[in-house]
Amino acid sequence: MEEKVVYKKFEKKRLDFYLASIYKDYSRSYFQKLMYKKKILVNNKISFSSYKLKYGDVIIFEFEEGKSLSIRPENIKFNIIYEDIDIIVVNKPAGIVVHPSYGHSSGTLLNALIRYSNGNYKLPYLVHRLDKDTSGVIIFAKNEKAKVDISKQFKNRNVKKIYYAAVKGIIIENRGKIEAPLGRSPQNRKLMTVNSLAKKMAITEFKTVLRCDGYTLLEVKIITGRTHQIRSHMKYINHPVVGDQQYGGPKTINGKQFNRQMLHSYNISFMHPRTMKIMKFTAELPNEMKMMLI
Repeated sequence: MEEKVVYKKFEKKRLDFYLASIYKDYSRSYFQKLMYKKKILVNNKISFSSYKLKYGDVIIFEFEEGKSLSIRPENIKFNIIYEDIDIIVVNKPAGIVVHPSYGHSSGTLLNALIRYSNGNYKLPYLVHRLDKDTSGVIIFAKNEKAKVDISKQFKNRNVKKIYYAAVKGIIIENRGKIEAPLGRSPQNRKLMTVNSLAKKMAITEFKTVLRCDGYTLLEVKIITGRTHQIRSHMKYINHPVVGDQQYGGPKTINGKQFNRQMLHSYNISFMHPRTMKIMKFTAELPNEMKMMLI
C-alpha cells in the first residue's frame, strides 16, 4: 500500500499528473485506470483524475499489475532468445499473428506465451509489433514498469532496429534514405501509402547487401516506427518486398515461389528497464532468406 502526503508546491495539480510525476515508471493512463476502478483514495474518499490537489491531502493506493485477459494457452512452437524477470525476447516465426484480434482469436504468439508462462507471471505486455508474415526479434515486457520504460524508449526513438528485406529488382545505390509521409490509403484502409492525405512523416534507411538476378537484399533501419513502414516505402520506390502481394511484391522470381514476405526483424538494441544497460539481440535469418544468399 502506497501513501503520499501532498506538499504545498503540488497544490492545484491534477491527481493523475501528480502520481505520474512522482512514480515515473508508471504512466498517467495507468493511474487513470486505477481511479476508474476506484482504487485510489484521497483523504479516504474515492477520487478521479481531474481532482485538484490541496496541501496536506493524503493519497492512498496500491499498485496493481495487469490482469490476464481471456486468452487461452496453446501449444505453439517458438524460440526464446533471452528472458529475465522483466522481459522476454522472442524470435517470431513468419505466419503467426502476435496478439489476438478480430478474426485471429487463437493461434497467436500471446497464446503460446500464456502457455509457456504457466502462471509464473501475468499476461506479457506488448511494447511493439511485427506483421503476421514478418519474422524475427520481438520484445515482450513481463510487468508494468518494464512495459512503460520500453514503450517510452520506442516513443523517443531510442530503440534501434535492423531488418533484412529482399526486394524486387536491382537497387543501384549502395545506400539510401526514404523520407515520405505515410497514411491510410483512401482506396484500401488496410494499406499504408504515401498519399496526399498522409501526415505522419516516416524515415527509412537502407544499405545494399547483395544484388541477385531479379532481387536485391537490403539491410534496413527504420528511424520512425510507422505501421507497414518498410513494406509501404519499398513499394513507393518501386521495389516492393518479395512475397508481399498486399503491397505489390512478386510471389515468384526466376521460377522460385515465395509464400511469405521476405522481411525479417534481424537485430534490436535498447536499454534494459532495470539494469539500464544497453541490450542487443539478434534473430538468425530464416532458411528461406538464407537460401537467397546462395
